[in-house]
Amino acid sequence: LETVGRNATLILNFPPNKAGVLPDADVKNLKDLGDMLTKRLGTDLAAQNGVTITASATRDKGQTRTYDATNMIDGKIDTYWAAPDGTTSATITVTLPEAKTIYYVALQEYIQLGQRIKGFTIETSTDGTNWTKKGGSIATTTVGYKRIIPLNGSTQSSYPANPNKVKYLRVTIKDSKACPTLENVAIF
Repeated sequence: LETVGRNATLILNFPPNKAGVLPDADVKNLKDLGDMLTKRLGTDLAAQNGVTITASATRDKGQTRTYDATNMIDGKIDTYWAAPDGTTSATITVTLPEAKTIYYVALQEYIQLGQRIKGFTIETSTDGTNWTKKGGSIATTTVGYKRIIPLNGSTQSSYPANPNKVKYLRVTIKDSKACPTLENVAIF
């Protein structure tokens, strides 16, 4: 959450010993990390059947490409949503088929076109009318290759005892250097 989740590279630095073997303690730590990642980020609720996603503005389709909002949840790395030229803000709304417990939202820009987003907010709702800002005091500025936002605002204790059930999730891109693009929106 504090490396990859903040658009950085996770460097594990687990070299083998002189015998060419990873020490048992390192192997255990790597397994624990893998188990935690699978538990917390293993099931993308936005990629499941019955989920809908909309955007307040979408670029017109090109000769060989569409920029539809559904591209953000199709699991493909070569499709993406884009706003029209000249647009520097937009709202993306994800609707789950039923209320679910969620802890994290992951966003990924279509980085081949550069890092564009300069500011965004995340909100949740159970009814689609009343919205609550999420992410605590975490700076929601850039997205880049990947941002993972814990909805409770804590990278240390992101699994609260009384989590909220969410049916609607809204990402509002408040500012962008150029028309914003998103390759992926994931919900965990």
